Amino acid sequence: MIEKIIIYCLLFAFSIQRTDSILAFRRFNIEISNHLEGNKQLMVQCRSGVNSTQVVFLAFSGVFKFPIILDFKTLIWCNLWKGPDFKQHVSFDAFVGKESFIHDVCGSMKPNVCFWQAQDDGIWVRNNPTGDLKLMYKWNT
Repeated sequence: MIEKIIIYCLLFAFSIQRTDSILAFRRFNIEISNHLEGNKQLMVQCRSGVNSTQVVFLAFSGVFKFPIILDFKTLIWCNLWKGPDFKQHVSFDAFVGKESFIHDVCGSMKPNVCFWQAQDDGIWVRNNPTGDLKLMYKWNT
């Protein structure tokens, strides 16, 4: 019986190493900041496979924070609408629970934040620890 348990544990450990699951059960945060000119509001709603946030209206320099605990299939996508008429919209993957996304888009696991910033020309991401922003998405009209 003990041998079977050891074999199952080894198989489980091996399967973890073969995926991005080393990230599993770690805490992470998605932050979306409103930097639209002219004190325009930003409407935000994010979703995962099972949860959806309430629609939030952010004032200029406001920040929407969405804490998550990573699992094997974490995917968070967000919809943003640009005020004042909220006709300009963008939908994007704000977080994908893969090491490549965390490093290539979010900049790394430190400080455990994938930071997005809405500006008049589009949605920017801070994709490195120094805080430089990179334009990722343009507004749909």
